[in-house]
Amino acid sequence: AALATNVRELLDTVYTDHSGNEIHLADLKGKYISLYFSASWCGGCRKFAPILSDIYKKISEEKGWEVIWVTHDRVEAEGDKYFDEMPWIRLPWNQIGGRGAQMFKLTKQRFIPSITMIDPDFNVINPEASADIEFGYG
Repeated sequence: AALATNVRELLDTVYTDHSGNEIHLADLKGKYISLYFSASWCGGCRKFAPILSDIYKKISEEKGWEVIWVTHDRVEAEGDKYFDEMPWIRLPWNQIGGRGAQMFKLTKQRFIPSITMIDPDFNVINPEASADIEFGYG
């Protein structure tokens, strides 16, 4: 239960969409959430993102699923340009070093691209879902 509280607290921030609109955790109530860690300079991420994007476009609304991109880019402009290729929301750049790094540690990821699946009750149900997505749907 302590982990769920930490996950909820960690996710309780403001995200942004492609129009710069603010998305709050309350807006995601009842949804499955995927934290997607990647970067524009990562070749594996470049191959994986279109697979994830296709799945997201097909099932996100029907299944109640949202993806939150947490960049590992080092240069904001490069991250912004890469985000333009994605259909989901993101953790704002000014939170990457603090909250984004905590998200990456909490979910015990050591590599990118990586995805952590979280259920509507803020339980981490799959800390490393990228292989399941890539091999199950790719």
